[in-house]
Amino acid sequence: MNKYSYKDLPSRRERLFIALRLPAHIQHSLRLSAELVQGKLDFRKWTDHRDYHITLQFLGDTLVSDIGQLRKTLRSAGAGFQPFELRVSGWGTFGLEEAPKVLWRGIEGELGQLNLLQKRIVEATSSLGYKAELRPYSPHITIAKKFLGQVPGNEDKGIFGVLPEQDLSDNSWLIQDFVLYVTQPGQTPMYEVVDAFSFS
Repeated sequence: MNKYSYKDLPSRRERLFIALRLPAHIQHSLRLSAELVQGKLDFRKWTDHRDYHITLQFLGDTLVSDIGQLRKTLRSAGAGFQPFELRVSGWGTFGLEEAPKVLWRGIEGELGQLNLLQKRIVEATSSLGYKAELRPYSPHITIAKKFLGQVPGNEDKGIFGVLPEQDLSDNSWLIQDFVLYVTQPGQTPMYEVVDAFSFS
């Protein structure tokens, strides 16, 4: 978002979402575990490790001219929130087990605080016209999308039969802020931070 002035392109739309970043050591560990799986499962798209995140709210296409007010609203939503700790947990999928749409890693820790933060953000952005998703909030880290099939030699094991056990030794971190991301299609990494919103 710092590549151009808001005043220059007020009518341009950007695809935005709000999320928790992962620290570099968590991204690295997740990348290593994903690489173990890539040789056993065939997914169309594997998330670049620098794009690993926990989504709080998807906002969709937003006018550049509206981003200033959005940032002000998010700054207020995060002010005074208490830091909390999260941990990476096991593997999971969305969709049919034999042909899942998404392969993900779960989240443990102070989930009550995470859910409270997500609810606060959704309530704050509703005043700007953004809608909450109808499905219940399910925090996760997307590792891959669109299953194409088993790699030869692994067909009889099923997806969960080839996934490694819990493999992160240092898998917890302290949440002290959240970020507004813009999606940059065709780039790697694909998500760029527009702004960060500290609890302090």
